[in-house]
Formats: sequence, structure tokens, C-alpha cells
Amino acid sequence: MKIVMNIILESKNSFIIECDDLDLLESMKAVMDGNKVRNRNKIRIPLKASVLLSQFDSYGINSDQKTRDTITRLVEKNKKRIINICKIKQNYFDKEIKFDYDYRGTYTPMAHQKIMFNVISYSDAASINADPGTCKTGPYLWAIDKRIRSQKIKRALVITLSDLKKNVLEEMRSQVPHLKGIVLTSSAHADKVINKTFGREKNNADYDIYIANYESMFAIEDHVPEDYFDMVVLDEAHRLGSPESRQTKTIIRMFENTPYKYIVTGSLHANNAMSFFMPFRFLGADTVPYASYTEFRRRYMYPVDKDQYVWIAAPGAHEEIKKITGDLSVMFKKEDCLDLPPLIREKYTCSMKGGQEKLYRQMEKDLVATIDNMCDKCNKKGNCDNSCEGTIAAKTALTLQIKLHQIASGFYINTRYEIDQNTGSEKNISNTIIMDENPKMNLLISTLNNIPSGRKIIIWTNYIMAIELICKALEKAFGKNSYLTCYGSQDAYDQVKFWEQTTEPYMVANPRKMGVGQNIQYANYQIFFSNSRSWIVRDQAEGREHRQGQKNTVTSIDLVTESTMDEIVLLSLMNKQDLALTLSELSRIIKNKRKGAV
Repeated sequence: MKIVMNIILESKNSFIIECDDLDLLESMKAVMDGNKVRNRNKIRIPLKASVLLSQFDSYGINSDQKTRDTITRLVEKNKKRIINICKIKQNYFDKEIKFDYDYRGTYTPMAHQKIMFNVISYSDAASINADPGTCKTGPYLWAIDKRIRSQKIKRALVITLSDLKKNVLEEMRSQVPHLKGIVLTSSAHADKVINKTFGREKNNADYDIYIANYESMFAIEDHVPEDYFDMVVLDEAHRLGSPESRQTKTIIRMFENTPYKYIVTGSLHANNAMSFFMPFRFLGADTVPYASYTEFRRRYMYPVDKDQYVWIAAPGAHEEIKKITGDLSVMFKKEDCLDLPPLIREKYTCSMKGGQEKLYRQMEKDLVATIDNMCDKCNKKGNCDNSCEGTIAAKTALTLQIKLHQIASGFYINTRYEIDQNTGSEKNISNTIIMDENPKMNLLISTLNNIPSGRKIIIWTNYIMAIELICKALEKAFGKNSYLTCYGSQDAYDQVKFWEQTTEPYMVANPRKMGVGQNIQYANYQIFFSNSRSWIVRDQAEGREHRQGQKNTVTSIDLVTESTMDEIVLLSLMNKQDLALTLSELSRIIKNKRKGAV
């Protein structure tokens, strides 16, 4: 017996599908990311998800003419979008780049930027996936400007990282100086700006571009009227992560029906095969063959653990993902589109000494180590709370990696938490053990002494304790006015601008804080005192100096403690991979390293 379903155009944003076969209805709900209509054999699906109805053509479908016409229009629009983006990309190779934009900025648009602009200007949804430093911000600002001038949109929203909001506003002044932009700083501020509730009338202005950060979207949602933004750009779109996160759910929900949506990133396939999905789902339910994250994962991935926490790509999955993203993306590598000076990588090494090496080797061998004279080395000396133990232990690969990595850099953080009996909240009672010997710190100072004078140098490290130790060493060697820092709650934009105008030669920074989106072409030396295990973090950090506008050779120096985790982490990063190992894998690498096999 043929199953029949009824499809009704409920509103300008959704369809209703009615069917008595509950299993079929559940399957359609999964494919099209729909919602069950309470107490009815119905589901509500996003308008664009109707493009996916073709997967159910073998079943009988009843609909009125208006509904059929709407579905046909959406299907044709989807096909046209893919064809159009393909033609625009081909223009780059044919050297026939159309650029019908009255540019009023201060820079000369480059060929690859024109392609980025065209993809955004002539498509309602697209992805710009290009390396750090390839000047991605300008093209989407031009596209916003073009649409405002042609009256296709009234206002646009740019969502970016918290530390990059000021950067986008500054870029507006250079690229589209005639447009008005504003940074939304808080929920209350967003309410006043968007709904014009300032006490003074002159503050209730209209803006062309509004700039917010990912973390604030949940708080801002209630203050944004429906259809307020006609165009939304996700800058650093890889920040849109887990489908279960409140932040991701909010952004998808808020802009499900926004007419023009774009994602901009240099790390679309950042962490795993599925990391592309939520950014593309933001673009629309019609950009993926299965609009539900769990359904797509079920079709193209499989779990490797009984609890189904870890999923890996099934055969053919990478090819399918490449096609999905390729249809809507323009991709540029830095070396293919920019004429940049060379990036030179150097590695300087040192050996461990005395108690540091003893502690490291014991930890490496037994996963447990005893700290000699721990109280003398502890940062709580003189203010002891008797919460420490004289041994350190590693029960997981990640813990072992972190502990060995820290010891190689001259310290160890004894991470401990306790529950506050009064508030019930978790309290950090960690203490830090500082090694008597720290050859890597000595190597840092000698390296700095060998760099020509008058140069500004970034010193990167992923540990706050390392930043504090480096600052003490710099103050001792070069004076207390020799450095600035960028970590914690410091504003990366402000610190970068301040450093440019001051004479301090050194900036000690956390790459997750200052390593994204900042323009630091006025410096051309950087030293990695310690590395994150993420290749994306490393690549982004190097791109702060090695980017458009850099006129000098960029020198990137890694400080490595020999025969330690430093070497394993660096090897992984130079192969453009994140370091993610099980305890047995890490133990095998360490064992082979002792034999000289790594």
C-alpha cells in the first residue's frame, strides 16, 4: 500500500508535513531537521529543508499548487547557487574576474579578494575558506556595502571572536569608511542600540553593520526583533562547534530564515571530519544532504567506543564532505594568492639538567614521579594550605602529555580543585612547582640576545605560568620596561595597538588570546617557548606576522628541550596535525624515541 503524506506551506519560513506512518515521519524529521508538532502526526520543517524532499519521492506526496511552486523555486535556486559559485571560481583561473563594485577604501583589491567578493555578492549562501593573513574581512565588507547600496539589505551582523570585534570595526574604517558600524558590548548595550532605548535621542542612531561575538548571542537573542538583520557573516566560523552547545543552537535558531548568510574561516576542517557541519548548517538546511547533525553523522561516520563518544569517518565520507563544501566554498592558500616574503622556521635546542631531568624521566617511565624538596620549589611557599602531595601521577594520555610538556619548560602545575562548603562551587587550589634548573629559559634569553636590535619579537607560550616566568626572566635580563603581555582578560586588540606605538621590544602572549585575527606586520620575529597541541592554533599564530603587508622575512623560532614532549608536539604540528594520542600510543612513541626511531 502506497504511503501518502500531505505537505502544506505553513508560513514564509516553514512547511508542515502530515503522515500517518510515524516511522516515515520520524525519518523525514531526522533528514530535514524538523520538529514534532505536539499531539499530531505532523512535523514542522525549515523552509529551505524542502529541497531534501526529493529523497522521499517514492512515497505519495499531496500538496497544493502554491506549495509545489515554492518547493520548485527553492530547488532551482539551490542548483543555480552551486553553478554560479563554480563559474566565479573558474574566473580566477581564466583571469576574467568581474568586479562591479565602486571601491572607496584605502587599499587596492587583489584578485583573490575580488573572487571572495563575487562569491558573497552573487550568492545567498557561501563559504570563504582561506588561510590566515589572506585578507578575508575586506571582501565581505564590500559585499555588505554593495547590498546596502542596491537596497537589497538594510543592515548586517558580523559575528566574530570577542578579541576581534574591534579589528572588524577598524577594518571598516579602511575598507568601507562611509558605512556606520558599532560593536555590541553586552546584552544591555545591544538592547539599547538595537531597540533604540538610550535616554539621549542622539544616541539612538541607525547603523549599517553591527558587530557581536559568539559568546554573547544567547544573551542578545531576546533583544533582536525577527528579520532585523538581512545578512549575517560568521567570521572565524569554525568557532561554531558542538550542535549541543547553547551558543550553536542559538545562532542556528536566530538566523534560520535570514536571506543572506556566509561563513568565513581558515579552519573549516579544523578538528575532525564533522567540524564543517554546523557552520554549513548555519548557511541553511539546503546546504547539506541531511540537515540534522545526528542523521548526517549516522550516515557518514561510525563510533569506535561503546558509549559513542568518538566517531570516525566511514569509507567515502571525506569525498562526500569535500564535494559538499566544495560546491559552496572558495578556498585560497596563502602561498597561492599572496606575494609574501619567506617564512623561515628555525629550531634551537637545549638539554634538561639535574632534578628536572630526573623528574621528567621518572614521570615518563612510571607515570608517577616524586618531587624532591617540593616545598622549597612551590609557589605557595610561606602561604601553605597543606593541600599538596609529594607525588604527581598521570592516568590519561592528555594528562601525561601536559605534565611532561610543563616539566620540559621548567615548571609543573599540580592541578587540584575542592568544593567550597559555603557556596558549593568548585575552587581551584592548584600549586606550581618551579624547577631549580630551566635550560629553556636560558636558551630564550640567549636567543633574544642574538636577534638584531630594534626588532619587535613575539614570545608565544600556551601556559599562563610560563608567561609569568618569562616576564621575570625578561625583567632580570633587560629591565621591567622591556615587555608587554597579552593573556587572560587583557584586550588583544588594545595590546597589539599599544605595542606598535611603544618601544618595548618583547610581547609575551598566549596564542589562543592574541594569535587570531590580529595584524602584527610591524614585527617579523616570533619565538615559540612552548606550543599548543593544536595545529590550527600554531598556524594562526604564525599568520599574525606572515600576512599581507609584511615587507620583511618572518623568522619563527621553536625552543625545544631535547628528548621531551617538545619534540613530539613540534613533529605533529609540522605535519599539520593535532596531537591526540592514547596512553598506549604515547608510551610507544616515547619508547621508540629512546631508540632513535622517532
